[in-house]
Amino acid sequence: MTFKFLKQPKTPPDSKLCGFYALYHFTDGGLTREQFIQKATEHYETALGLQHKEAEEMVMDGNDPSVLSLYGLTQSQVSVLEKRGVGVIADTTRGHFFTVRRENGTWFSYDSYNHDAPKAYLTFEALKTAEIGDSQVWV
Repeated sequence: MTFKFLKQPKTPPDSKLCGFYALYHFTDGGLTREQFIQKATEHYETALGLQHKEAEEMVMDGNDPSVLSLYGLTQSQVSVLEKRGVGVIADTTRGHFFTVRRENGTWFSYDSYNHDAPKAYLTFEALKTAEIGDSQVWV
């Protein structure tokens, strides 16, 4: 099965919307940029009590992992990711999110900011070493 891949631009404003690109890949294209911005903005208005403009600016300046919970993901262990075969990696030290998934026994990174196409890894250990490290795992 081939999953959709959408390249993340390295120029603003989308260079900071890795949360959207991660969720786009997680949902196999089931989310639009506009839907993401609207839902994340509403989240910050409610969760943080921000005015609409400030909440939207926060969305456009990058996303924190709490936005992932809006789409049913929860922070979990690497072992759960390995079992389920798909999840979002949240590297909070760099403020960067991306999807990883197993397809026909091969693991792929859908880090569309750093890769021009899904990057294949023959084993989960290779993916974990190269892409996940100490980052948060959301499934």
